[in-house]
Amino acid sequence: MTGAPVISADSHVQEPPELYSEWLDARYRERAPRMEERDGAVYSVVDGKRPRRVDLAAGRAGEDDRNREFRHDPTGGRDIGRRLADQARDGVTAEVIYPNSSLFLYNSRDPGYQFAVARAYNDWGIELFGAHKDRFAPVAIVPVIDLDEAEREVARVAKAGYRGVKIPLTVESRPYNLPDYDRLWSACADHGVVVSLHAFSESEDHYPEDWGEEEGHGGALAHMAMSMARGQSPVALLVASGALQRYPDLNFVVVECGAGWLAWLLHVMDEQVEKKHMWIRPKLEMKPSEFFRRQGAVTFGDDPVALSLLDFTGADVLLWGSDYPHDEGTFPHSQAVIERTFGGVPAEDKRKIVHGNAKRIYGFA
Repeated sequence: MTGAPVISADSHVQEPPELYSEWLDARYRERAPRMEERDGAVYSVVDGKRPRRVDLAAGRAGEDDRNREFRHDPTGGRDIGRRLADQARDGVTAEVIYPNSSLFLYNSRDPGYQFAVARAYNDWGIELFGAHKDRFAPVAIVPVIDLDEAEREVARVAKAGYRGVKIPLTVESRPYNLPDYDRLWSACADHGVVVSLHAFSESEDHYPEDWGEEEGHGGALAHMAMSMARGQSPVALLVASGALQRYPDLNFVVVECGAGWLAWLLHVMDEQVEKKHMWIRPKLEMKPSEFFRRQGAVTFGDDPVALSLLDFTGADVLLWGSDYPHDEGTFPHSQAVIERTFGGVPAEDKRKIVHGNAKRIYGFA
């Protein structure tokens, strides 16, 4: 054990079937995320996304893999007692919680559908976890396909008790440097909710055709790596656009993208401002790295590269997360991963990263 409390700033819950059959507006229930059998294979079907085969994973899973992806938990992490037992097993004292199948909601082109699913999830999530504020901080889903509606949803979920809202990691058709988003940044700052940008939740479908198939040509590995690399985009856009300068109370976290890239990105942005200042607008009152250190953060689970660069990034912008219970996460071996990756990290820096920063940002007791 680490000998200190540990908060996972990135954990997940599987939405229950009744979320889409009872909580969701009846007009959209037939289009809700679901599993379908096609030609003897099982596919995950999400509106606006290429169907993804999922049935081969069980046959490929090893003994340790059965602990993950809720393969051992038919409740999908929704049984509070069982979830707390898993926390204790993993040495975790609190979690920031994200959805599972609704991560891909933003791929739909239908604003009505996106907001109907988001509202259903948000109502369900705060009802399940809201009474356990010392152990769980669920994050609400807020689509940005309609910014007027997004602003209203931010106000609604903040009033309901949410401390964070999740928006797409990237929106290629309307990137986050545009002034269109100012009303959203203002609403999030005014209501004191943290903006989360989670890996694999872009507004575009990037999943490769060979994902989950019997034979592949490297699509899955390349997709996983490059999806995490896209975490650099919102950092660069929010800083460069002056959004953090205009809204100093706006806080954001890039989730599940690793953090080894952060030092390089902050360095190169500082370098370009210094050397090409005559071209760069808006004019920033501080270095890009200073804006990020004031208002941004990045989560990681098993990233010794990020920890080797603490002299540049500092410890205040890093949050540890188990990604419970995903295959790429650290559950149920989080304590061993922390012990291995934090070797040589000063005790105070370690305490901030595995506990203090998440406590400060998300307001855990």
